[in-house]
Amino acid sequence: MSPNAPFLTGTWYPVARVADLRENRTISRQVAGLPLLLGRAGTPFVLMDSCPHRGLPLRYGSVANGQVRCKYHGWNFDLQSGRCLHIPCLTDEQRLQGVGERIGAQVLPSRVSAGLLWAWLAHPMRPQPPEQAASVLPEPFDRDPDVYVERTFQCDFDQAVIGLMDPVHLPFIHTSWWWKQPDLHALQKETRHFSPRGMGFVQNDHEIPNPAKPYQLLGMPVRTEIGFELPGVRIELICGSTGGACSLTTLAPIDAQTTRVHQCIYWTTPWLRPLRAPIRRMARRFIDQDRLVVEQQQEGLRHNPPLTLIDGADTQAKWYLRLKKEFQRSLEAAEPFRNPLAPATVEWLS
Repeated sequence: MSPNAPFLTGTWYPVARVADLRENRTISRQVAGLPLLLGRAGTPFVLMDSCPHRGLPLRYGSVANGQVRCKYHGWNFDLQSGRCLHIPCLTDEQRLQGVGERIGAQVLPSRVSAGLLWAWLAHPMRPQPPEQAASVLPEPFDRDPDVYVERTFQCDFDQAVIGLMDPVHLPFIHTSWWWKQPDLHALQKETRHFSPRGMGFVQNDHEIPNPAKPYQLLGMPVRTEIGFELPGVRIELICGSTGGACSLTTLAPIDAQTTRVHQCIYWTTPWLRPLRAPIRRMARRFIDQDRLVVEQQQEGLRHNPPLTLIDGADTQAKWYLRLKKEFQRSLEAAEPFRNPLAPATVEWLS
């Protein structure tokens, strides 16, 4: 990760699309260096992918009837509660002593929102999530996405977040025919008004003067509102004259140098359904353009060069780092998070 930038904990991270989870099948994922076992046993679950006996990953075992059996010694665990249900090697006397009752696989609190499964990564000062976690998206978008793309970026979490919120790379990196093609010698001034919100900030609702072709599918004129919240959730709400859409980009660190990106697109216009395949191709192309440039960036970052964040173009990156610092401080001080940002107007050329 970036120097002196540990993973944020005491927060939610996305781990998988709910529609990809199946009964009696598991998915192995790593988030913030932790091995996780995901699946569905009636409802989705998240377990630490490690047997509490000798540490063998539970993904190598067998799954049936809401239980996982460790491959090494046959210990059985309930997938929802983690409770140890059976230890074959115990004698009757040991069972009467309640040996198995004191053992369990670690379960992570989880929830379903925006069609994704989210896992709570505990912090010593915030071991449990809020009792009522707010939905990530408003209705009618809090559901399985119409288009879903998942990618792994070979870069640290901070660089992935900053790269995806960067407002001035668009004319240089996103050069597909269906995206805006501005004259690089005559970039236009963009003026945007921002407000603090929750654990992040929002680019206030505004009309897009020259929207890209995918936005035009919703009918002209097109308005948008773009919000960001820690640890890495970007939500763009788009409203056209004939329909609405939402783009959710949310990230989770895999390890110190790898980040998983979930790109979800939702819409309210039924006639867009036949266009799902070409829209998915466009979304893959768009996110892969971002992925390629941040991975190429790593070649230069290996030499640990001095970096410069400038006002305007990099203001949102500065805000992200400031929010992250305040979040960490609030945890260490056992205090509620207080958003340190103030309303602001930001300008750049794009």
